[in-house]
Amino acid sequence: MAFSERRARPRGGMRAGAGGLALPFVNRALNWMVTGLMSSVMTLMIMSKGISLASLGLLAASYSIIIVALEFPSGIISDIVGRKKVYLIALGFSLAARIVLLGSRGFLPVFVGFALYGASRAFSSGSIESLYIGRFIEARGKAELHRLMSAMNAGETLGLAAGALLGGVLPIAWDRWFPKANRYDGNLVAQIVIIVALAVLTLATTGRETLPERRRVAFLPYVADTLKVVRNTRALPPLIAGACVWGFAFNAVEVFWQPQLKAILGSESQTWIFGLVNGGYFAAALLGVLLFEAISARRQSRPFAAIIALRLASGALIVLLSFQGSVASFAAVYLVMFLFNGAANVPEGTALNAGIPEERRSSLLSLASLAMQLGGVAGSLAFSAAVGPLGIPGVWRIAGAAFAASSLLYLGQARRPAPQKGALL
Repeated sequence: MAFSERRARPRGGMRAGAGGLALPFVNRALNWMVTGLMSSVMTLMIMSKGISLASLGLLAASYSIIIVALEFPSGIISDIVGRKKVYLIALGFSLAARIVLLGSRGFLPVFVGFALYGASRAFSSGSIESLYIGRFIEARGKAELHRLMSAMNAGETLGLAAGALLGGVLPIAWDRWFPKANRYDGNLVAQIVIIVALAVLTLATTGRETLPERRRVAFLPYVADTLKVVRNTRALPPLIAGACVWGFAFNAVEVFWQPQLKAILGSESQTWIFGLVNGGYFAAALLGVLLFEAISARRQSRPFAAIIALRLASGALIVLLSFQGSVASFAAVYLVMFLFNGAANVPEGTALNAGIPEERRSSLLSLASLAMQLGGVAGSLAFSAAVGPLGIPGVWRIAGAAFAASSLLYLGQARRPAPQKGALL
């Protein structure tokens, strides 16, 4: 199978595309606000569609498998045919997913909705971000890359926080406005509105990608060459392996935090509490980003040493979360855990993007995302089997120990300083 290779280059429009921060920030905020609108009540919404608690892990694994099947190929397509085009395709899948979920009930219709959602996640990963990152590096070099990573992470966490807070309130309002409808339909409608707005904004602000080179590229040799880049770049294997462990460990938190909080509360009627906790988690992640950026501005950071310390702390906090029995203590540990996790996004993102060749940026970012999804599939299957005999606290202790142990992956890189302008890791 062959594609026309047309290397993306910026042309016209979008000052942010020439190295600015505003539009990447806004794009990430809106993009992840869509996710935040459902994240506070995702499990509850799925169960309201007739899905049992025992089937949650199976649905999550099926969704992740779809992402796995499309993740790496979509990144390669993005590098070859244009990142903006692929991102708009992702938004189309995302819109279709929400429309299907509005009318679904039972495992098969919900699965179809999440299949479309999985396709949107695969096509969106590493597409528009690659466009922003490539233009920033071209304008300012790699020495300031942490500024863009901080801006995009801040946009993501603010969007997620705002969406999560709104997502917790909407079901209550929807019950009053449409008492006969599913109380989570309002979250889906709000997602649809923002997806449409995001598509319009992307078309209006990202300018054009000029793709002058048109030569045939065989798909499998392109994949082989991309994997060779990973083998020949010392920092990439541990970072990709670490993404896999993140997917494995945090799958346990993402799938089971809502049922655990519901058990502590005794019901799901107070959805504003789920929204408050989830919105606070994103705010905590943003605080972690800002704290790490402030520390990096004062001293030269060693990204891998920071990753080790932050992974150890996050793993320990996942274990600590398993022992909490009140809403206040659960929320406190949960938020601190995501503060450390949010801080870790900056050194991990900086180290990863500094070591990626521009012409293969989308492919390699998708490969890292693929590794995370594979870890998530493994976590979904393992923890779905373990939650019966061990309960949610037992599952979290395993996940926390695994995540803390993943810090060992980075020992070989820990003494290396932050990348200098123009340098590869």
